[in-house]
Amino acid sequence: MIKLYFKQAFHLLGENKLLSSISIIGTALAIAMIMVIVITLRATIAPFAPETHRDRMLIFRFAGLQSKSNVNWQSNGPIGYNTAKACFKAMTIPEVVSITNIWQETMLAAKPAGEMESCSVLQTDDAFWKIFEFEFLSGKPYDNADFDAGAAKAVISEDMARRLFGTSEVVGKTFLLNHSAYIVCGVVRPVSKLAKYAYAQVWIPLSSTSAFTATWGDDNIMGMTAVYILAKSKDDFPAIRQEADRLRAIFMAGHPNFDLLYRGQPDTYFVAAQRYSANNPPAVKEAVRQYILTLLVLLIVPAVNLSGLTLSRMRKRISEIGVRKAFGAPQTGAYDAGTIRKYALFPVRRNSRTGIKLCRRFPFGRNAFFRRLCIQWGGRFADHVCRLTVRSYRIPAGISGLLLTQFAKCRHSGMESNSHQYCGCHQRKIILQLI
Repeated sequence: MIKLYFKQAFHLLGENKLLSSISIIGTALAIAMIMVIVITLRATIAPFAPETHRDRMLIFRFAGLQSKSNVNWQSNGPIGYNTAKACFKAMTIPEVVSITNIWQETMLAAKPAGEMESCSVLQTDDAFWKIFEFEFLSGKPYDNADFDAGAAKAVISEDMARRLFGTSEVVGKTFLLNHSAYIVCGVVRPVSKLAKYAYAQVWIPLSSTSAFTATWGDDNIMGMTAVYILAKSKDDFPAIRQEADRLRAIFMAGHPNFDLLYRGQPDTYFVAAQRYSANNPPAVKEAVRQYILTLLVLLIVPAVNLSGLTLSRMRKRISEIGVRKAFGAPQTGAYDAGTIRKYALFPVRRNSRTGIKLCRRFPFGRNAFFRRLCIQWGGRFADHVCRLTVRSYRIPAGISGLLLTQFAKCRHSGMESNSHQYCGCHQRKIILQLI
């Protein structure tokens, strides 16, 4: 039966190749676009190494510094290391709090007396390696003692190690980073750029660069750092935000002329992905609405294509459905290809003169139209003399040579006949042909 369905499907597709091609290509492209959107959204918010804890992360990147004497005066941007340490590093509810440089920087790296190689560098603290899970091929990350000492140590990716030294076994070797010497303490697997906050090719201690002490704005509150918070559970998010507000109030007590605005931060990973500027709130609802509308539009396209394809096929087969109903098929079986086979196929016996012939009565209840039915296969199909107004129907059911006709009285001789040669009637009609 399933094989028959496939044959019918291919037969119908071949009847109108242009319409079928447009429908199939349109549906395929719409589904492909949906897959691209879903994969892109998943890559944006779903956890993967090294950002394996995205569902438990809170992110703080931008703040606003507002004057109490003039509310129209504001400075917006990242905060300094000392501000981040006072407002977040002292928190007790989270599992880990890390402070890093807010952006990756492009620097020139080279081994001594070697050629320069451009690379992406991220400056972090030692807690960074506890939040983001990197796969170390050799060595280990710099620890708290190295960070406090401002040690010139670096973790580099495998591809960067091969570019600089020609091998990945480089732990303990020295290279230059913007003309400053660093010792390789660990080598990690290359990181995808989709890992927005963990991606780099070289990672160095924040305390070994000027970003550690860089500040701007009044009272040196603003700077160039971002904060990543790893909660023990997502249920701790409200408590973490409350503790962050409490620590902010304590810190800002030493700066009575200003207010530090968090603007709803720290954010979850998805909300942080929608925050594109320091002084504007993230457009979360608009982003969700855009995703939903895009998916709906792309789903409507294949739905219209499939419905149009189905409608065109149904119009061509409406006659078949009518005949099936005439044969006594129930409402649910009128659209089943097995209905015709159920009522049209019967045991046959061979007749050497007329081929395979069968005359049988069918007790189809009130449907007296087909109470007497003759099925012939082979020979001359000249024995159907009838005045039926039923038109001819052609259905691809995979059966060849079956003709269904009905006995009728010849209108010329008045005699009941099953052979056209006796009456000369030319009003014969084939009711159903299965090919």
